[in-house]
Order: sequence, then structure tokens, then C-alpha cells
Amino acid sequence: MSKNVFLDLGFNEEEAAGLKLKSYLFMSLQEAITNSKKNQTEIAELIGADQPKVSKIMNGKLDEFSIERITEYMQKLGYDIHISTSPAPKERSGTVVMDKRKLVKA
Repeated sequence: MSKNVFLDLGFNEEEAAGLKLKSYLFMSLQEAITNSKKNQTEIAELIGADQPKVSKIMNGKLDEFSIERITEYMQKLGYDIHISTSPAPKERSGTVVMDKRKLVKA
């Protein structure tokens, strides 16, 4: 078993890395919406979407949203997105490493 569930499900390394990143951002978006204490209609207005889209987010419809759209929504909800890179050790290829999410905004 790897540290990436998508690898374990049979995706190649590149696809698994992308899906891991996307799912991390998506979970952050779900948490940001929950922490906002606003209803889905209010959230929809804030992010420039309709209420059914917010419902899809809250119901985990990850495949219906691009990384770009997810990051756009996070920014509209008032969140910064931090991204950094570093060289991988020589004994392995690069991977996506996620730090613990820190969503404190309310």
C-alpha cells in the first residue's frame, strides 16, 4: 500500500498525483463552506455559482470540478492557497506531498 490511494486504485503516477492534489483542494473547499456557517444559496452567490453546484461540492462530486475552478472558489471564499515545490530524493521520482490543512477562517 502506498501513501496515495489513487495509486492503489490503479492510476498511473501522474494521474494519481493530480487526483491527490485535486482531492486535497476539494476537501479544503468543502471544509471552507462548512466553516462559513452560510447556507448553500449564500455560498453560491459568493462564489458566482448556483446552489446546485454548491450541493454537488458538499456531496463530493469531485469529478465535476477542475482544479482551477476549486481554487477560484477558495479564493472567492477568502482563502489563500499556498503551493511549494522541492527536489525529490535521488532514489525516487517526484510525488505530491500534502501538508496538514489549516482552515481556521469562520
